[in-house]
Amino acid sequence: MRDVGGYMTVEVSAVLPIIFMILWLFLGYLFYFMNCGIAQGIMAEVVPKAADVKMRGADYKTGEVSYGAINRKLINSDLFSKNEEGDQKAEKEIRELLSRHLFLGKVVSVSVSSSTGKVKAEIKTKLMIPAADFLSIFGFRIFEYEGEYQTQGLSEIEKVRRWSVIERAVD
Repeated sequence: MRDVGGYMTVEVSAVLPIIFMILWLFLGYLFYFMNCGIAQGIMAEVVPKAADVKMRGADYKTGEVSYGAINRKLINSDLFSKNEEGDQKAEKEIRELLSRHLFLGKVVSVSVSSSTGKVKAEIKTKLMIPAADFLSIFGFRIFEYEGEYQTQGLSEIEKVRRWSVIERAVD
Protein backbone atom coordinates (compact mmCIF):
# COMPACT_ATOMS: atom_id res chain seq x y z
CA MET A 1 0.00 0.00 0.00
CA ARG A 2 2.97 2.35 0.44
CA ASP A 3 3.56 2.35 -3.29
CA VAL A 4 0.01 3.58 -3.99
CA GLY A 5 0.41 6.84 -2.12
CA GLY A 6 -2.62 9.20 -2.12
CA TYR A 7 -3.79 8.27 -5.62
CA MET A 8 -6.49 5.90 -4.36
CA THR A 9 -8.11 8.64 -2.25
CA VAL A 10 -8.05 11.11 -5.13
CA GLU A 11 -9.56 8.62 -7.58
CA VAL A 12 -12.34 7.59 -5.19
CA SER A 13 -13.16 11.21 -4.38
CA ALA A 14 -13.54 11.90 -8.13
CA VAL A 15 -15.54 8.76 -8.99
CA LEU A 16 -17.83 8.56 -5.97
CA PRO A 17 -19.85 11.75 -6.73
CA ILE A 18 -20.40 10.56 -10.29
CA ILE A 19 -21.68 7.20 -9.04
CA PHE A 20 -24.04 8.92 -6.57
CA MET A 21 -25.31 11.26 -9.31
CA ILE A 22 -26.08 8.32 -11.60
CA LEU A 23 -27.85 6.52 -8.74
CA TRP A 24 -29.85 9.67 -7.93
CA LEU A 25 -30.86 10.05 -11.60
CA PHE A 26 -32.04 6.43 -11.65
CA LEU A 27 -34.17 7.02 -8.55
CA GLY A 28 -35.38 10.22 -10.20
CA TYR A 29 -36.68 8.20 -13.15
CA LEU A 30 -38.62 6.00 -10.75
CA PHE A 31 -40.13 9.08 -9.08
CA TYR A 32 -40.84 10.60 -12.50
CA PHE A 33 -42.83 7.60 -13.73
CA MET A 34 -44.69 7.42 -10.44
CA ASN A 35 -45.64 11.10 -10.82
CA CYS A 36 -46.76 10.51 -14.43
CA GLY A 37 -49.18 7.85 -13.23
CA ILE A 38 -50.44 10.09 -10.43
CA ALA A 39 -51.02 12.96 -12.86
CA GLN A 40 -52.91 10.79 -15.38
CA GLY A 41 -55.04 9.31 -12.60
CA ILE A 42 -55.96 12.73 -11.26
CA MET A 43 -56.95 13.97 -14.71
CA ALA A 44 -58.99 10.82 -15.37
CA GLU A 45 -60.86 11.42 -12.12
CA VAL A 46 -61.50 15.16 -12.40
CA VAL A 47 -62.14 15.81 -16.12
CA PRO A 48 -65.33 13.69 -16.36
CA LYS A 49 -66.79 15.74 -13.50
CA ALA A 50 -66.14 18.91 -15.52
CA ALA A 51 -67.78 17.27 -18.54
CA ASP A 52 -70.90 16.48 -16.47
CA VAL A 53 -71.10 20.11 -15.36
CA LYS A 54 -70.61 21.35 -18.92
CA MET A 55 -72.99 18.96 -20.69
CA ARG A 56 -75.74 18.39 -18.16
CA GLY A 57 -75.39 21.14 -15.60
CA ALA A 58 -74.57 18.64 -12.84
CA ASP A 59 -73.40 19.73 -9.42
CA TYR A 60 -69.60 19.60 -9.42
CA LYS A 61 -69.12 18.08 -5.97
CA THR A 62 -71.98 15.57 -5.84
CA GLY A 63 -72.61 14.88 -9.53
CA GLU A 64 -76.37 15.34 -9.08
CA VAL A 65 -78.21 16.15 -12.29
CA SER A 66 -81.46 18.10 -12.37
CA TYR A 67 -83.51 16.40 -15.06
CA GLY A 68 -86.13 19.15 -14.82
CA ALA A 69 -83.50 21.70 -15.83
CA ILE A 70 -82.34 19.44 -18.67
CA ASN A 71 -85.91 19.12 -19.97
CA ARG A 72 -86.30 22.92 -19.96
CA LYS A 73 -83.17 23.44 -22.07
CA LEU A 74 -83.40 24.11 -25.78
CA ILE A 75 -82.30 21.39 -28.19
CA ASN A 76 -79.30 23.36 -29.45
CA SER A 77 -78.20 24.65 -26.03
CA ASP A 78 -75.36 22.10 -25.81
CA LEU A 79 -73.84 23.50 -28.99
CA PHE A 80 -73.73 27.05 -27.67
CA SER A 81 -73.20 26.42 -23.96
CA LYS A 82 -71.08 29.03 -22.18
CA ASN A 83 -70.89 27.09 -18.91
CA GLU A 84 -67.25 27.49 -17.81
CA GLU A 85 -67.88 26.74 -14.12
CA GLY A 86 -66.79 23.11 -14.47
CA ASP A 87 -63.57 24.09 -16.24
CA GLN A 88 -62.56 26.51 -13.52
CA LYS A 89 -63.39 24.13 -10.68
CA ALA A 90 -61.63 21.24 -12.41
CA GLU A 91 -58.52 23.34 -13.00
CA LYS A 92 -58.44 24.35 -9.34
CA GLU A 93 -58.99 20.77 -8.15
CA ILE A 94 -56.32 19.32 -10.48
CA ARG A 95 -53.79 21.90 -9.31
CA GLU A 96 -54.62 21.21 -5.66
CA LEU A 97 -54.47 17.40 -6.01
CA LEU A 98 -51.22 17.51 -7.97
CA SER A 99 -49.53 19.77 -5.45
CA ARG A 100 -50.67 17.45 -2.65
CA HIS A 101 -49.76 14.09 -4.26
CA LEU A 102 -46.69 14.61 -6.46
CA PHE A 103 -43.46 13.31 -4.97
CA LEU A 104 -40.65 15.86 -5.34
CA GLY A 105 -42.77 17.41 -8.07
CA LYS A 106 -43.81 20.93 -8.95
CA VAL A 107 -46.88 21.94 -10.95
CA VAL A 108 -45.82 24.19 -13.82
CA SER A 109 -49.19 24.74 -15.50
CA VAL A 110 -52.74 23.40 -15.55
CA SER A 111 -55.42 24.29 -18.09
CA VAL A 112 -58.89 22.88 -18.62
CA SER A 113 -60.83 23.86 -21.71
CA SER A 114 -64.07 22.72 -23.23
CA SER A 115 -65.54 22.75 -26.67
CA THR A 116 -68.72 21.32 -28.10
CA GLY A 117 -69.20 17.99 -26.36
CA LYS A 118 -65.60 17.65 -25.14
CA VAL A 119 -63.54 18.68 -22.14
CA LYS A 120 -59.75 18.65 -22.30
CA ALA A 121 -57.15 19.07 -19.55
CA GLU A 122 -53.47 19.78 -20.14
CA ILE A 123 -50.86 19.78 -17.42
CA LYS A 124 -47.13 20.32 -17.12
CA THR A 125 -45.14 19.14 -14.13
CA LYS A 126 -41.48 19.07 -13.28
CA LEU A 127 -39.58 16.79 -10.94
CA MET A 128 -37.40 18.85 -8.63
CA ILE A 129 -34.11 16.92 -8.63
CA PRO A 130 -30.83 18.89 -8.50
CA ALA A 131 -29.08 16.55 -10.95
CA ALA A 132 -31.81 17.22 -13.52
CA ASP A 133 -31.30 20.96 -13.17
CA PHE A 134 -27.59 20.41 -13.71
CA LEU A 135 -28.28 18.49 -16.95
CA SER A 136 -30.66 21.20 -18.17
CA ILE A 137 -27.64 23.51 -18.41
CA PHE A 138 -26.41 21.29 -21.24
CA GLY A 139 -29.79 21.21 -22.96
CA PHE A 140 -31.10 17.92 -21.58
CA ARG A 141 -34.70 18.45 -20.46
CA ILE A 142 -35.52 15.40 -18.40
CA PHE A 143 -38.14 14.82 -15.74
CA GLU A 144 -40.58 17.30 -17.28
CA TYR A 145 -44.01 15.81 -17.93
CA GLU A 146 -46.64 17.21 -20.30
CA GLY A 147 -49.89 15.29 -20.26
CA GLU A 148 -53.39 15.72 -21.56
CA TYR A 149 -56.68 14.01 -21.00
CA GLN A 150 -59.80 14.47 -23.09
CA THR A 151 -63.30 13.17 -22.52
CA GLN A 152 -66.72 13.55 -23.99
CA GLY A 153 -69.78 14.22 -21.94
CA LEU A 154 -71.71 10.98 -21.96
CA SER A 155 -75.46 11.04 -22.23
CA GLU A 156 -77.46 9.24 -19.58
CA ILE A 157 -78.39 6.53 -22.08
CA GLU A 158 -74.72 5.94 -22.89
CA LYS A 159 -73.89 5.64 -19.18
CA VAL A 160 -76.64 3.02 -18.70
CA ARG A 161 -75.42 1.17 -21.79
CA ARG A 162 -71.87 1.03 -20.45
CA TRP A 163 -73.01 -0.15 -17.03
CA SER A 164 -75.04 -2.94 -18.61
CA VAL A 165 -71.94 -4.06 -20.54
CA ILE A 166 -69.94 -4.09 -17.30
CA GLU A 167 -72.65 -6.06 -15.49
CA ARG A 168 -72.73 -8.67 -18.28
CA ALA A 169 -68.95 -8.98 -18.10
CA VAL A 170 -69.06 -9.53 -14.33
CA ASP A 171 -71.80 -12.17 -14.58
